[in-house]
Amino acid sequence: MSNKKHITSSRTKRKEKSIPSKKNLGQFQLNRKAITIIMGFALLVSLGVAAGSVVMKLGSAQVEDQAECAIDINLKITQLSGKDQLCLNTATKTIDFTLENGKNIKVEGLLVNTLGAKKAQTSELNDAIIPKAGMYVGNVPYNPAIAGQIKQVKIIPKVNMYDEEQICTEKAIIIEKIPPC
Repeated sequence: MSNKKHITSSRTKRKEKSIPSKKNLGQFQLNRKAITIIMGFALLVSLGVAAGSVVMKLGSAQVEDQAECAIDINLKITQLSGKDQLCLNTATKTIDFTLENGKNIKVEGLLVNTLGAKKAQTSELNDAIIPKAGMYVGNVPYNPAIAGQIKQVKIIPKVNMYDEEQICTEKAIIIEKIPPC
């Protein structure tokens, strides 16, 4: 009989080892709950980062759209003896002008829009490269017999910002009274 007791007690010991006690079972469940909470927290953090990234991307795109030429170019018509150096030369049928660039950025070209009583025209001057604080003497064709009396001349600078050409219409020079040369 003593042999039987010994066998039974060894079987019970094996069973005790394979089945966790209530104390150990509670710790096991607690650890599973903690892992679930950590996974939920990680998921929330990653969703927050993704949403923040989308908002920042949209916000920066809108800022870029609104600020085409964020830098102040300070392009202006040169004045000599108080007179603007812009005039209509009827002999050569051109509008002659002299421009001064500001000290902030190099101008890489110009667009000159002329509005006449009968016709509007645009001239692109890609050779009008004006260094910082530099000057440019130029002209664009204009025939008053075809286009009529000049109503307005708009000189628009082109600059390179962030390796991309920008046409800065909001920094344009607008002249409405063009005297003869």
